Amino acid sequence: MSETCGTTYDETDDTTSRPASRAAADPTADASWMAWTAGGLGAVWVAVALTSALAPDMVTGSEQQHMPVAAFGTWLWGLAATAVFLWSMGRLRGSAERRPVWTGTAAATAAVWLAATVVSVATPVVETGSDPTRLPVGAMVAPVAALVLTFLVGTVAAVFARGPQGPGQ
Repeated sequence: MSETCGTTYDETDDTTSRPASRAAADPTADASWMAWTAGGLGAVWVAVALTSALAPDMVTGSEQQHMPVAAFGTWLWGLAATAVFLWSMGRLRGSAERRPVWTGTAAATAAVWLAATVVSVATPVVETGSDPTRLPVGAMVAPVAALVLTFLVGTVAAVFARGPQGPGQ
């Protein structure tokens, strides 16, 4: 083993010069990371599908035309949340010490999207006007809020993964 600029390298590791900690990575940690990442992504897309299928429609006009606003927009917010979630989980990969952080990130993301689904489906609609227009505010706002909270979960995970470091370290 040799040390260069504070990083230890394994001399038996061909000519790839990978850090020794990366060369001796725990394969079960990588499998755990992949399982929790898949679980978080699955939770987002199950929530998107349930919201799209079960949320009330917007009803508007004198002919009371139905428009499934949740089905039109939720997939877009789910796609953005997928990118944010993958970005945050990608930053956690590589060390078994971060297992509680990636587990918490996936669980918190699943909880956020579960709550968004419940709000989208169960929130009452707002009626306005003489030709009653019904607006499913929960179905329009909850997926956007879930995206923002998914970003917040990823940011908090990055802070937790960094660990306690003093100034100048």
